[in-house]
Amino acid sequence: MHDALTAESLTKRYGSGKPVIENFSLTFRPGSATGLIGPNGSGKTTLLRLLTTAAFPSSGTVHYGSLNIHDSPSKFLARVGIAFDAHDLPQYVNGVELLEAVLRSRSMWNDQSPGEIDRILERLSMDERRYNLIGTYSSGMMQKILISAALITRPEILFLDEPFRALDEPTRLSTIELLIEYKKNGGTILLSSHMQKNLDKFCDDFILFPWKPSPAAD
Repeated sequence: MHDALTAESLTKRYGSGKPVIENFSLTFRPGSATGLIGPNGSGKTTLLRLLTTAAFPSSGTVHYGSLNIHDSPSKFLARVGIAFDAHDLPQYVNGVELLEAVLRSRSMWNDQSPGEIDRILERLSMDERRYNLIGTYSSGMMQKILISAALITRPEILFLDEPFRALDEPTRLSTIELLIEYKKNGGTILLSSHMQKNLDKFCDDFILFPWKPSPAAD
């Protein structure tokens, strides 16, 4: 069984401005999927960055089991998959080479790995263009590779920021099927979207943004 991810009194502000996230506390349990719903600029991405150590909190903590993720980011990141911005992908390798590099970086490459890469790319309808340089891909193809790279290592937690952007309808449905399978196998999913309809088929809970802390009990 994987560990739970727990945020406690998490606050993030930039400079002297008002907090983007304030006093956020919640536990994300294994085998669950949580959708962060709200318009662009409402704090969804900031929360995901805090929960993946891409940003440091102004106050509060995030623990994965007993591990403080901001004290030991490398230990935490070795157990997660992240798909945020496809335009951050390297441009001068092809999709297959990228997935091989991801597996090798986690010391997970073996004789079965080429078949695993083929299977996930076929599930997402990546044709022979998978062997073209990523810099030549359309936005939709980049998104497919980004999602594949996040899933290929079978992570314990999956963080996705607007994962359905630029995907056609068949690929969107295939991605949802992959996420449902991942969750059934005990994985934890946190993902953002500005449209809840994309998440209704597999999310257990939703957090609405802009997020506001609950009033203190009397």
